Amino acid sequence: MHTLVLGVLACWVSSGLGDILTVSSDRKFALSPLLHSIFFETEINFGSEGGLYAELICNRDFETQGRGRLPPTPGVQAEQEGRRTSLGRITGHRLSGLDPGEPPANVASFAPWAPLGDITVSTDNTRHPFSTNPVSLRLTTPAVNSTTDAGDATLGGVRNPGYWGINVKPGASWNFSFYVLADGIKEVQVALVDESGELASLESVIDVTSAQGSWVQLTAMISTPTTCPLCTNNGMLEFRLRGSGTVNIDAVSLVPSDAVGGLWRKDIFDKVSALRPGFIRMPGGNYLEGTGQRTRWNWKKTLGQREARPGHYNTAWGYWVTDAVGIHELLLLCEAVNAAPQLSAYTGYSMGQKYVPLNESGIFAQDAVDLVEYVVGDSETPYGRRRAAAGHPTPFASDTTLRLEVGNEERAMNPDDYPGHYRLITQAVWSQHPNLTVVASGRWGPPIEGSPCLTGQRCDAWDDHYYRTPDVMAGMGHEYDSYNRSLPTVFVGEFAANVGHNKTLRAAVAEAVFMLGFEANGDVVKSASFAPMLNNVNGTQWDYDLINFCSDRLYTLPSYTMQLMLREAAGDVLLASSLKGSAGGASTITMATASTQGNDIIIKLAAYIDTLTNLTIQLPAAIAAAQLPQTAIIQQLTSEFGPDATNTLDRPNAVTPTSAAVNISRDYSLVVQVPPWSVTIVRIVGAVTFAHEEGSSAPTSQQ
Repeated sequence: MHTLVLGVLACWVSSGLGDILTVSSDRKFALSPLLHSIFFETEINFGSEGGLYAELICNRDFETQGRGRLPPTPGVQAEQEGRRTSLGRITGHRLSGLDPGEPPANVASFAPWAPLGDITVSTDNTRHPFSTNPVSLRLTTPAVNSTTDAGDATLGGVRNPGYWGINVKPGASWNFSFYVLADGIKEVQVALVDESGELASLESVIDVTSAQGSWVQLTAMISTPTTCPLCTNNGMLEFRLRGSGTVNIDAVSLVPSDAVGGLWRKDIFDKVSALRPGFIRMPGGNYLEGTGQRTRWNWKKTLGQREARPGHYNTAWGYWVTDAVGIHELLLLCEAVNAAPQLSAYTGYSMGQKYVPLNESGIFAQDAVDLVEYVVGDSETPYGRRRAAAGHPTPFASDTTLRLEVGNEERAMNPDDYPGHYRLITQAVWSQHPNLTVVASGRWGPPIEGSPCLTGQRCDAWDDHYYRTPDVMAGMGHEYDSYNRSLPTVFVGEFAANVGHNKTLRAAVAEAVFMLGFEANGDVVKSASFAPMLNNVNGTQWDYDLINFCSDRLYTLPSYTMQLMLREAAGDVLLASSLKGSAGGASTITMATASTQGNDIIIKLAAYIDTLTNLTIQLPAAIAAAQLPQTAIIQQLTSEFGPDATNTLDRPNAVTPTSAAVNISRDYSLVVQVPPWSVTIVRIVGAVTFAHEEGSSAPTSQQ
């Protein structure tokens, strides 16, 4: 964060107008700590496998078989695109035994692995360490290979490019492991090479004599020297056989030694953790639904040893996933960032399809009950035992902290469609966990007449989604002012000013206006999460994402910084306030709120305008004079380059916040210059004596 003299902001052209924000000591209602949550659609944009999940090897289990989008194979120019399948294509394409939009397997493909040197390479579904994961890779070298010259370029093997390059850094190390079945081969060697195949890391030689005739898992450490002229962000893993013979390999893994918990890529994890989310909504989204039973997210198939999971084709976003980030890993992520889980339960609806008939849907209700048990059950329950066997004997959450969302963007509201499936699932869950918060599919586009939330069923909250242009979203600060308070409380589960693909400060300010509206209506809007969160820039399907990365670096949207600012300034209790323009007219500032945070007063401002505004803030006279500080702390997100300023991989900090201090007058007022296209946080430290008056208690928030 940069510090500036506030007077520098005078370079903006002033409107000549002076707005007045009057802050009262009247407390309206408590604000939910869940207003700042996140949505982790687990597999979109290669955001998990190829992103947050630290595994660097693409098609590590050889089950991809050429399906969907893949990084380019070394030495092959063409890249399989396999971008998101449209619903029109989904409904019009089905091969026998496959879900709509699911491509057939090319059983001979092991892309993006590439053969190297004098070797025969093929897939093999007759030899495998796990029956649930039946394909391994078979490598055979002829008798001419040398067993004495480790540097002989004729040593045969394979290369893997990772997810659009492996970041080979100086002075770093990686944990390598694989399953191997050997016949004649006594040693293999592994290393990291640059894009031309030159050695970048030290070589690791692995003795595989223990694998003669039987599968074993072996491990090694790969490292680079501190001086590493061939280190690159476009590296490859190289696996070579020493000698003649055959090996089968499977479950090949390369994970940086600095991976958080052995699971998460550190720089991406740090950005997620910094948001301090109230909860994480997961795993989706369209990813939850797929286009049928083969391609939906089935949490039970993600249990157990990661190497043994069967994986599935992600028809929602067009690529194969190993399901290494399963239910257990998602819960570990929540634990690592100190967030509650909000899990999605499949209803029987898949994209573009009809609901599974109610009389065949009891399995989905039982799956939801078992899912809750996995999270909250003690270690003596069936799924609590499975959780304990996975290394977590204590529950991840309780009935009162876990949230369960039933479905995602459900569209059919006939009694036997979403309402009937919602009833089937919630009756089963609430019969055992009556205090569990359940979120229903809400307003996201199609008509909702007939929704269970409108026809007498219990709905603790429902999930609204909004994707708009920046100009439209900037006008939505009062969206919930007239909301019918007899309806369920609101979770704004997906929102972004993404229409028009505007990844700029302008969009961030528009989203801030909308988010301040959540706070102003915090009696009904209890939680919110932006979408989507993660994007590998080489594997993009949805191009407006909070955190964007390649193999070695990342950048965040201006919206990320805005959300970080609002999260750090999250209020406890909303204070009454009024915003007026000069002479009592309309304000030029788009949206403003005031709240308490502990003993501080927090004022948040969003200015979706092209002129500077001089804002006078009048603080409550109820503040004890002795408690009134001399200055307020100001934090502002704006840019001298205007509303279209943005961040990129090459300029990740082009839009970044500044801070300053302004004087507070003894008449309880201060003047803040609010730049055009800006988000401003004003913090008055230690001023909230009125919030703790004798006989008074702060309002509470219903979650």
